[in-house]
Amino acid sequence: TGTIAATSSTSFVAVFSVNNARKKYSATFTPPLDTFSSDLVHLSYSSLGQMIGSPAFTGEVGISDVHFTLSSPGVMMSGELRKHTSSKFTISGTGIWNDRSVVALV
Repeated sequence: TGTIAATSSTSFVAVFSVNNARKKYSATFTPPLDTFSSDLVHLSYSSLGQMIGSPAFTGEVGISDVHFTLSSPGVMMSGELRKHTSSKFTISGTGIWNDRSVVALV
């Protein structure tokens, strides 16, 4: 599980606990949106090797949830929005898995 938080109208950061380590996906997207966040995000994947590089993604934000599918086959993020939106928005962009941010969680 993890979190997603928009850091601007065109970017977000997702942070997950994976095998007692932290994995971070930082992304930019279009079109611009109001900020959004989710405190309980599920990450689906087949292997840790899928969480490397700079995969593109497509997804939806709203009305009550967020869902992103990465270009790495089988990698998806989904969760309930902290604050619901008035409409559902489709966004796309690219991100990067930051392996330098991998640290053991206490």
